[in-house]
Amino acid sequence: MNEGFAFNRVVLNLWTAVAVIFVVAPLFFVLLVSLTTTDHISLPTQGVSLKWYAQVAENTNLLTAGRNSLLLALGAAACAVVMGTMAAVASVRYNFVLLQPLRLFATAPLIVPMVMSGLALLIFSTQVGFQNQFLRTFVAHAALTLPYVFRTVTASLAGFDRNQELAAQNLGASPLKSFLLVTLPQLAPGVMAGGMFAFIVSFDNVGMSIFLTGAQFNTLPVELFNYASYSNDPMVAAASVTMILVSVIAIALVERFFGLQKLMSGGKDGK
Repeated sequence: MNEGFAFNRVVLNLWTAVAVIFVVAPLFFVLLVSLTTTDHISLPTQGVSLKWYAQVAENTNLLTAGRNSLLLALGAAACAVVMGTMAAVASVRYNFVLLQPLRLFATAPLIVPMVMSGLALLIFSTQVGFQNQFLRTFVAHAALTLPYVFRTVTASLAGFDRNQELAAQNLGASPLKSFLLVTLPQLAPGVMAGGMFAFIVSFDNVGMSIFLTGAQFNTLPVELFNYASYSNDPMVAAASVTMILVSVIAIALVERFFGLQKLMSGGKDGK
């Protein structure tokens, strides 16, 4: 029994290591390319330079697109947190006719390919005359990121003792006040986890955004995609590393103030 367990653990560790290498290795080479001194995509065999990062900082199109992506991701994540939390509470606590359609609607963006969703939204917005590129991209990103909040908050609610909320109501608190003061603080780890994933998914999205953005409003991933289509210099690699760094910082901040392990456990350990 122990030998079999040890063997399975070795296999699992080996498989995990291979998966991590498979994911991280390409990112490492992108980092190396961003440090090259040459004017074309290559490894830094002739020295290391930060000139491509300096060019990113001087490129007004990339800076504008980066600001757009940051504001869009923050807004979409905030909207997803509110809507996802409300949908999760409704789906866990109440039994009504539209319960199953609600759950399907809240998770559908994970099932439908982003390219198909982006094309469908483009056709729909064109037919109804909805040409505001920022608003239609915002709506698309809010819908895209909703499932991440919905699923994490649903998992947190599954282990929540509602008697605590009822006790607060017996002491005179209204249902809304008892939810805000008793329930929501205990759901905070799940809400923050969903919000973090929503921000990262929105900030890095290109499959849907490429159909909805344009000259009036563009995001950094789409701008990088367009730039890489006609240019072969390593500035794309430098901008990509910067985007990865933003996602890493977001995860680090959540780890610093909430703890990733607590988020993954839904805050049930009480720490």
